Amino acid sequence: MILTLAVPDLLTLDRDALAVSRALALLAHYAGAPIVREGSLDALLNYPSAQSTAALAPLAALGAGLDPDANYVLRADPVALVAGRADVALAARIDDLDADECRALHATLNAHFRGDGLAFYAPRPDAWFVLAERTPDITTTPWTQVQGAIYPFLPAGGDAPLWRRWLSEMQMLLHEHPVNAARERRGRLPVTGIWISEGGRVADGVDVVNAQLFAPSSSAGDVARGIARRQGSVAGEPPENFAALRFRARAIVVVNRADTATFGRVERDWLAPAVAALERGTL
Repeated sequence: MILTLAVPDLLTLDRDALAVSRALALLAHYAGAPIVREGSLDALLNYPSAQSTAALAPLAALGAGLDPDANYVLRADPVALVAGRADVALAARIDDLDADECRALHATLNAHFRGDGLAFYAPRPDAWFVLAERTPDITTTPWTQVQGAIYPFLPAGGDAPLWRRWLSEMQMLLHEHPVNAARERRGRLPVTGIWISEGGRVADGVDVVNAQLFAPSSSAGDVARGIARRQGSVAGEPPENFAALRFRARAIVVVNRADTATFGRVERDWLAPAVAALERGTL
């Protein structure tokens, strides 16, 4: 069996915590020189054989349960923007919205931008997208790659002035929205901006993934699940552990995002038994 185990956010963990992992140490011992690629784990899953800047938003939309049909789709992440004396910074993506808050915010956005051919959707509160009737001439940057002032990372290209104006209008619509007022009263970050990125269409080409895909029904697994759906199959929920995977010729398993509280379980349930199988020659 050939296994690709995808652990989102693994490299964001404390290096000291990773250094004491016996399973990772054994993997490092058996592995050859590492292959390092720029970009996201999602991009690697979509194009496993080469570096790519392919559009991921349509795949993420499919994986989250939204079918964009023939529309152009972008991620439309709800973010908190903080104004400084001379610039604006992206403070965080807002991940704690509930379904009612999403509906209220999108109702305002859709009412304003309907005449511009834009439509906002949230198949889950943590998965936001905007559909456009025509293909925009813009290049974008995922919010995870934004550092410092946002100006250098705003959309570029022939349609950039239009989209930058729209993003400013979104900020104004959100600024005094009742949802944000209620969130601030509860001590939660308000949604003060929308960050667009990774646009494309479902019909855009994707690499054929010759493997059984497993991915969680969450933002961590949306692209993998979308890849499976794009290829006419279904990505299953990840098995409980490596032992439950059973024998398969080739499998790609995306687990939930790793943090300091969950890494021990990832090591116990997946890394350690996978290394043991590698040593036995069954993996």
